[in-house]
Amino acid sequence: MAAAGSAWVGALIAGPAHSGVLLAAFPTAAYLRIFDGSVIALLTQDATRIPCGLVLAVPSSATPLDRVCGPVLVGGGQVRIGTLEVCMTRTVPCNAPEGVTADPDLVTRAAAGLAAVAFDEHDPGLVDLLRRGRGEAMAAHLAGSLVGAGSGLTPSGDDLLAGFLVGASSFDVPAERLREAVLGHPPGATTDLSSALLGHAARGESTPEVSAFVLALSGIHSGGERALGDLLRVGHTSGIALATGVHAAATASLG
Repeated sequence: MAAAGSAWVGALIAGPAHSGVLLAAFPTAAYLRIFDGSVIALLTQDATRIPCGLVLAVPSSATPLDRVCGPVLVGGGQVRIGTLEVCMTRTVPCNAPEGVTADPDLVTRAAAGLAAVAFDEHDPGLVDLLRRGRGEAMAAHLAGSLVGAGSGLTPSGDDLLAGFLVGASSFDVPAERLREAVLGHPPGATTDLSSALLGHAARGESTPEVSAFVLALSGIHSGGERALGDLLRVGHTSGIALATGVHAAATASLG
């Protein structure tokens, strides 16, 4: 079965074949840990696109991935789970926009939209620290407070940090110490999938919904309310946490 993925995924699966482990499976997504500890995902057409994903050319109604079972084998440009054989045939970008400038009016409007959703899973003071924190101690405090905090395959604390790191890359906000603190989290501090996605975020890689929200905050693309709404519909808490992180980075860029 043909699939599309990032250059990172293509390079990862191009080597010799190795066995892998199925971490979790849902109708739209199957998450795999491979030989070097990296995580990749098989995604159907109706799944949320993530940087470590291979997107199949079929919807979950045709190939529900929670029904696929068997040994996992990755290599030679292919991923196999039992009888399902996936071959990457197309490369797609996963980098968020770079070098963009936040528009103060659009950032203010987005703040009102976020306030209406009332994301309160974490101390609001932590979001404020993201906007203004720069020192090493502050970065360690933020990483220690948020990495792994929250429930799910991608805890909302991780999504908040991921959104900020992607936004920092896009809006040129200094965040190297926070990147180092987040990437240096202890083994087991969060889930395998979330740890992988934090790594992608630290490189400025994210989902189409996050990229669209970045562009909306910069005014490059119109339809800020729609971009925010699309992002908020991602997952249970992932969308609002990612949006809050991106918005914090946009706010930080304005001084």
